[in-house]
Amino acid sequence: MDRLFDPYFTTKGPDKGTGLGLFMSKNIIEKNMGGRLTVRNIGAGAEFGIEV
Repeated sequence: MDRLFDPYFTTKGPDKGTGLGLFMSKNIIEKNMGGRLTVRNIGAGAEFGIEV
C-alpha cells in the first residue's frame, strides 16, 4: 500500500500496464481539485475515496 500511488508501480505483468493510472489520478485530484485520494483494504479488495 505504501507504493500504490508511486509512478510506474504496477501489480500486473510488464506488458499489461504502465503503472501511471493511480499516480496521475492522485496528482489531478490533489493539485487541480484541492482534494485527497485515499485507499484502504476492505474484505477481499480495496476501497478508494475522493475527498474534496
